[in-house]
Order: sequence, then structure tokens, then C-alpha cells
Amino acid sequence: MKNPWIMLPEVKPFVLPDELNVIQAFNNRCSNKEHRLQTHIFPEPYIGNVNSPVYLLSLNPGFSQDDIIWHKKENFSNSIRKNLSHELTDYPFYFLNPKFHDSPGSNWWLQKLKSLINDSSIESVSNNIFCVELFGYHSYKYKELPKAIISSPLPSEKYATFLVKRAIERKVKIVVMRSYKKWLQKVPALRDYENCYVLNNPQNVVVSPNNLNYYDDIASEF
Repeated sequence: MKNPWIMLPEVKPFVLPDELNVIQAFNNRCSNKEHRLQTHIFPEPYIGNVNSPVYLLSLNPGFSQDDIIWHKKENFSNSIRKNLSHELTDYPFYFLNPKFHDSPGSNWWLQKLKSLINDSSIESVSNNIFCVELFGYHSYKYKELPKAIISSPLPSEKYATFLVKRAIERKVKIVVMRSYKKWLQKVPALRDYENCYVLNNPQNVVVSPNNLNYYDDIASEF
């Protein structure tokens, strides 16, 4: 499947052309600003090396006001753009790049991946882990697109499920961080996939021995 994210515009709104009408319709109908999609910053539908041996599945990227500042920084925005086209950098999981450790996303991911980093190295984790969001646009809180404005999955959502299906074919180890039921709806094969793991507490998505059964199986990949 062709990667739709290579068509992301150079200027805001940062929305795929084929999805603009739906995203705008959603925001126009949205009464709760916490659910509004933040189209003035870059979407982050996935992060890392797409050929990694470990995949993390999440829901959608969150939002902090500080994200606006970071997305305007040239080196940070360049990392996002390269990531969207699956171009490898020194730190494919760019939130683990020491240059970006003051960013909101970096602070969040360093906490969630602390155990894996301590058991290997920040470079190894950055090169061998890939996170896929079910929905790639930022918001304070997730809200599903209503059926009234969307009749079929968006191209970006199709691509997210395509990446996960291909990972299953490659026998990648998959950790579902959030929204296991939603991911099952999109990729039913996850239900019987022997290398699929689910965090014990999806409210606290730390990848650690206490929160993930068979943590050692995941850690062995780094």
C-alpha cells in the first residue's frame, strides 16, 4: 500500500488532502475543545523504524501547548517529516533523541519506555521499536469520528492497519498499549496472534515488568 503521509501539505492545516473535508467537518461539529483535532501541528501517526522487531499500538497522539513551540523548530519538524516517509535517522524513534528531551512527547515516552531503556540502551530502543497510532491527528482527548461524517475508513487509518497486518506477517512482537478492542475491530488477526501482548493497566501505559506479562520476551529484542 502506498504511504499516504508523503502527501502531507507543507503548510497548515497539516491534514492529508483526501481527509481535509472530514477533519474540518469533525472540528466544526465538535463542541468540546478537548476533542478538537490540532491541525496546526504535524500529525504523528507513527514513530520509529518501520522494520523494528517490536511494535507498540496506541490510540492517537495527545496534545500540549508546548507542542506548538517544538513543531516550529526546524530540526524537530525535519525529524517528523523524515519519519512520515519512513526515512531512518540516528534516532528513528525521535522522541528518544537527546536533542529533543525537553519536548512534551520526549518526557512522556522516556517515562513509558524507562524499563526497556535501562535494560538495554536508549539507542537500541530508538532503533528497534515502532509505535502506530490508530488515528494520527493530535487532540487533548480522543473522540471517534462519527458515522454521520465518515462512511469508510480514512486513508491514514487504512495505512495504520496495513502496517500492523504487515508486522504480523513478519512475526513482529506487538504490545497493545491502548484500545485493544478498537484495534481488534481494525485488525481481527490480533486476537489469535501469538506474539500479541496487552498491557495490564491501559490507563498507565508503562512498558515495564509490572505492567506487561512476558516483558522479558519484549526486552530480549533490544
